Amino acid sequence: MYVKGEYVAKANTGVCIIEDIVLKRLTETSEEKEYYCLAPIADSRAKFFVPVDSDKSNLRKAMTEQEAWDLIHEIPDIKSKWIESDKFREQEYKNAMRSNDPKALVSIIKNLYIRNKQREEQGKKVTAIDERYFRMAETALYSEIAHALDKQNEDMRQLIFDTITA
Repeated sequence: MYVKGEYVAKANTGVCIIEDIVLKRLTETSEEKEYYCLAPIADSRAKFFVPVDSDKSNLRKAMTEQEAWDLIHEIPDIKSKWIESDKFREQEYKNAMRSNDPKALVSIIKNLYIRNKQREEQGKKVTAIDERYFRMAETALYSEIAHALDKQNEDMRQLIFDTITA
């Protein structure tokens, strides 16, 4: 169980602070349950309520500074595999985003960085699906690493790019 004031990473949202733990009834017919009241650090006006007892919440503790540096150093060794089928590739992206696993996000970013570079060299545009998931993975990963390292999100793009291309 997490505590008020703790930072957590939420799948498809990014780093959030637990503002409160509240008893809440979502519908008139539902029973009262405990929920984390989450505020994304990227938009403190937004609020999410996640059941405390849910296995499907996809919450995990946000990375520490050491964990962020460990992940950055591990980037060259994180495998990326290309899936030719657009349909299966998109499903793989969705699964990676839902997993809330930073290594899965790195894999997406590495895959698409390489793929996008190849397409540009061939004079082709990046596909809309690839572009969308590339941006989603970047946003989720970079914001968490930036939070852990007390840096700006924009600085993380260059740091990760330099690590991938090293």
